[in-house]
Amino acid sequence: MISWLTYPAVVNPSPRAIIKHCIDPRFAVAMKGFIKHLGYDDERDIVKKFAGGPVALAHPTDMPSRAKWLKKQLEFGCEKFPSIKTLVAIMHEDCAYYHTVPHKCHRLGKERSDLPFIGSFLKHHFPDKKILLYYARFTTEKTEIVFDPVLEFHKMDNVPELSESSHELLLT
Repeated sequence: MISWLTYPAVVNPSPRAIIKHCIDPRFAVAMKGFIKHLGYDDERDIVKKFAGGPVALAHPTDMPSRAKWLKKQLEFGCEKFPSIKTLVAIMHEDCAYYHTVPHKCHRLGKERSDLPFIGSFLKHHFPDKKILLYYARFTTEKTEIVFDPVLEFHKMDNVPELSESSHELLLT
């Protein structure tokens, strides 16, 4: 009888990217395949899956504690692994997490239209990183997922600097 199971360790990991996306199981298979298509791998790179993915970064003044938490996670990853050169943010159609965000964050096409704001936030706080943005949407039949690149960034006036107090914002 085996009393201890062992598995290989990654010696000297060198992830190249942090990829952030939602946990929605309707998109799970497509996300995994798309991430591999981009040349990243969840066994080598850092894939962060959590409800709403990077949505809080589009609304840092309305969701300060969530935005601060996510920014700190990204800072830690980038500091711990200097090999990280790219940050990837993926939002998807019909994201149920928007039911938990402040009402003023809702707008038509919100998931797609939030990506340029997310990109601006990331570029402001991580200027030396390559930022990639994608919007995952259903095909007309809702049987497949298409990933559209989002190339534009929206200039955010007064990009908030998140303070040590999770509910305070400092405008820059």
